[in-house]
Amino acid sequence: MKTNESSIATDVGPKCFYIPMGRRRFLHSIATTSSGFALSGYLAEALTVTPQVTQGPYYPLAKNIPLDKDNDLVQLNDSLTAATGIVTYVSGRVLNSSGDPIRGALVELWHADAGGNYTYATNAARNPAADPNFAGFGQFLTGSSGGYRFRTVKAGLYRGRTRHLHFGVTIPGQLKRYTTQLFWNEVAKDANGTVWDTTNANDMVLTGITNSAQRASVVKDFTAVAGTTTGEQEASWDIVMGLTPIEPNYPGSGGLVVAGRAVSGPNGNPRYKITLPVYSGYSYEVYSNPTFASLAWSARPFSLSQTGSIDRNIYTATAEGSLDIYLDAAAVKGFYYVSFREPNANVGTP
Repeated sequence: MKTNESSIATDVGPKCFYIPMGRRRFLHSIATTSSGFALSGYLAEALTVTPQVTQGPYYPLAKNIPLDKDNDLVQLNDSLTAATGIVTYVSGRVLNSSGDPIRGALVELWHADAGGNYTYATNAARNPAADPNFAGFGQFLTGSSGGYRFRTVKAGLYRGRTRHLHFGVTIPGQLKRYTTQLFWNEVAKDANGTVWDTTNANDMVLTGITNSAQRASVVKDFTAVAGTTTGEQEASWDIVMGLTPIEPNYPGSGGLVVAGRAVSGPNGNPRYKITLPVYSGYSYEVYSNPTFASLAWSARPFSLSQTGSIDRNIYTATAEGSLDIYLDAAAVKGFYYVSFREPNANVGTP
């Protein structure tokens, strides 16, 4: 099922709201990249506020979002088969308008697969026409450097749009995601080399950004990754927010950086138990920080029982109390970071 966004209006005002690389190499590349974000106060090339544009109709529903909603969209959950397409990396920082990094920014990425299909579906867990090995959605939580990094595939083309990626950013203190899109600096062509009907010059979302500096800021060169021979591409893009982050207050006491305790899991395999105070209406996600220092935190799926299935990646509390969470993945330093979303905040649906 091909998709079409041609009827969606834009809003550019800064409102409050195949593939030979394995995951180990990808995580190593993140560790290497993080050193590039170590300079305090390092400014964006141009502090142009990233324009807000339509979220579009294909932000995945909760049932379309993979259990493994990390920053690697090339491999879905525990599958060993990679998504079809040209591996593409996008990295950068989330900054405020003064060039300071924003810690704790939730960065979401979703886009069409190599064939032009989204995973979005209303009557199924995911669109059956989409590449079954493509995650379709990923998220990152920035560390102190404000840095983020995704591994995905080059977005496919579909009628009515040029090639693009969708991003949603929710910074601390904001209840709604700030949506934007990133475009290739190219004349889009189909698999036969024919110029696509919709290019950057007539794409209704891109041309709807009336401020020329803002429009230029979301069009980037995707260049060959050095040292690779498989056509991998990369781009660097700093997302500049015209909003001020506000550290939200968590009710009661108790920290959200929690040590994991090894316990016996199903079939004799270990699990890691964390316990935290929860409050009605608050939603909780668990992240761990494997090998890449302050660049970002990686989302982890979990279970609410010691031997039950790892079956969720977010939990919304219905009452105040204490919650036990169980994870299969050990944190490198033994600690997990639990992120909370306030009641009525962005919980992953439009």
